Amino acid sequence: MALDPGLALTPPMGFNTWNRFAGNIDQNLIEQTMDTMANQGWRELGYIYLNIDDGWMAPQRDDQGRFVPDPVRFPGGIRRLADRAHSLGLKLGIYSCCGYKTCMGLPASYNHERIDAETFAEWGVDYLKQDWCHVPYEEFPGKSHREVAEILYGRISDAIASTGHAMVLSMCNWGDGEPWLWGAKVAHLWRTTSDIADVFSQKPTNGTWDLVSIFRKNSRLAAYAGPGHFNDPDMLEVGNGGMSVEEYQSHFALWCIMAAPLLIGADMRDMAPEIRAILANTDLIAVNQDRLGIQAEVVDEHDDLFTLVKPLSNGDRAVALFNASDSAQSVTLNWNSLAPRKRQAKDLWSGKVETLSGTSTLSLPAHETRIWRVM
Repeated sequence: MALDPGLALTPPMGFNTWNRFAGNIDQNLIEQTMDTMANQGWRELGYIYLNIDDGWMAPQRDDQGRFVPDPVRFPGGIRRLADRAHSLGLKLGIYSCCGYKTCMGLPASYNHERIDAETFAEWGVDYLKQDWCHVPYEEFPGKSHREVAEILYGRISDAIASTGHAMVLSMCNWGDGEPWLWGAKVAHLWRTTSDIADVFSQKPTNGTWDLVSIFRKNSRLAAYAGPGHFNDPDMLEVGNGGMSVEEYQSHFALWCIMAAPLLIGADMRDMAPEIRAILANTDLIAVNQDRLGIQAEVVDEHDDLFTLVKPLSNGDRAVALFNASDSAQSVTLNWNSLAPRKRQAKDLWSGKVETLSGTSTLSLPAHETRIWRVM
């Protein structure tokens, strides 16, 4: 079986509950967020997936072995939420896990792949994030992490395909077993790193990764991305309060040029204007959603200064300059090398268009990213 090849031809865009709410989720939060997405212009920008992460299910399956939504926090069930999402022009995502239990210790999909896929299809779910906690490696003696992952993700992939219901499959085994080498056979996107932390470059101590570390890893995997199969450096932290506005601008610009999924992780119901301005930047979204689906390549790297180039479908190029260091740096860009035969560059933050004249020299503050569409 094969998953629907017409899904996720560009990186999925939407919202995920985990980064801001973790397991503290309920029906009201989901419905209020749906209303926000539909009524405040997010849907028109392309943010259409509302993905419910870990914590939605009851502690036990029913007598038929099916998932049961938590009856207190989701009294109307998941089908009701999917129907409501669809009526608003949105899509609903759900969460499960390859192991016996989810990361929160709730029922997961090991040995239940077929019934879970059928349940999600009956509910009208459009997107599945499949995590990697509590995996019983002991039941696969002699097999590597990659071999076990290929087996278990293959099971849920085949189960989804057998339902005939279109569903994006997102693998979340944190880059272990090099999923970029084989993930396109079974899924539409795969995580390339551990979970993101809402910090720029300080090294977290809880197993999560800072933004710069994630960027360094994901940016080297450009060759494996394309329409229907994308590298996933994890969900957006933009707006959750751990970084400056300038660092959040870098976060968003880098995810856009790397053709990463754009899954908002902040509370969409209460968003500061400066955060909305980042996430609603239509020029950057256009770079991310370009139909070629190409992830930018790092064409130059020195002194924690990175230059990235992404070809676009109309012949333009996106060019980004990222200063990961803790001090300002003076940089000279050779436009003839970065974008041959191009004559103008639009700054995608300011909107200013400049005529190119061979080279440009600029000072780039610490932690900031400049990004242009070169035409």
